[in-house]
Order: sequence, then structure tokens, then C-alpha cells
Amino acid sequence: MDDILSVEKRWTVSNILSLSRIVLLIPIVVLILRPGNEYRIAVLALMLLAAATDFLDGLLARTMHQVTDFGRLLDPVADKICIITGALALVIAGDVPLWYAILVGMRDIIIVIGSLKIMNRRKVVVQSVWTGKWAVSFIAAYLILATLKIGSLASVKDFFLYLSTIAVFVSLFVYTRIYRERMAKNGIA
Repeated sequence: MDDILSVEKRWTVSNILSLSRIVLLIPIVVLILRPGNEYRIAVLALMLLAAATDFLDGLLARTMHQVTDFGRLLDPVADKICIITGALALVIAGDVPLWYAILVGMRDIIIVIGSLKIMNRRKVVVQSVWTGKWAVSFIAAYLILATLKIGSLASVKDFFLYLSTIAVFVSLFVYTRIYRERMAKNGIA
């Protein structure tokens, strides 16, 4: 937990990749909100680049022995910022239902609040769990398909809408259980 405050341990290659994911949101949102669909392939390319940074940041942190508490915190926060912002931009563009963006946003807010509570009380950073990673993958697949607006993929897009909705609830249940166990371990409510 000490390295969260250490400036020299913040600027690792993997942490810079996590931050670049947030920066990529600017052109993604601008292009999603432009009228017409001619920019959608560019949006897809930027989304895939952001997804690649998500894959690479963890891989590089482990292989370069640069895993830090700051990185453990930054990576999921960057994911949540990207998912929520992308979903809201697609709601504004009329490509994603508002209820879905609210559901995804509420899940992420609950996870962040639980993580911060544990971090403040137990001085540990809660790492992502597999159900959460699967949920984010399904959400990303749905958002990408919504971005493309390809009529022949409508049934696949709907499948990922339902699959990601179920995954949101499953991951939220798992995170809630983990948080309760960790808080109860030290008698913290």
C-alpha cells in the first residue's frame, strides 16, 4: 500500500498504458457523437486499441516485475471510466438503452465504493475477480457491436446485451460476497 503514494513507482510502462486508455476516450466519444456512421470503424479501431492497452498493462506489469498497488487500483478504475463513458456516449447516440448504462454504471460505482472502503480500513487493494473480468469482456463486446451498427449482427448484439446483463449481476454478487468476507475478517462493518 505504500507505493500508492510513491511517485517513482507510479510511472511504470503498465500504468502509462492504463492512463492512455482514459486518454483514448476523448476521440472515441467525439467520433461516437458525430452524426452519421462513417466514423464507426475509426471508433472500433480506437476501442480495440484501448482493449489492447488493457491486456498489455497487466502482462507488462507482471513480466517487468512492476506490479504496484497504484497499478492494481488504476487499471480497474481506468476500465470503469472507459466502460461508463463509452456506454453513456452510445446512449446519447441512441445505440444503447439508458437502463443498460445505468446498470453498468451502478455496478462499477458499487465495486469502487467497496474497494475504497476495504482499502481505507484494511490497507489492501482488492484485485479484480474472474467474474468481473468476464462481465467487462461481455460489456465491451456489446458496446463494440452497438458501435458498429451492423444490421446482420443485431441478434449477436442482443445476445451480448442479455449475457452482459446477467454477468453484471453475477459479478456484483461475487464482489459483494468477497467484500463482506474481507470486512468481516477484521470485524469491520
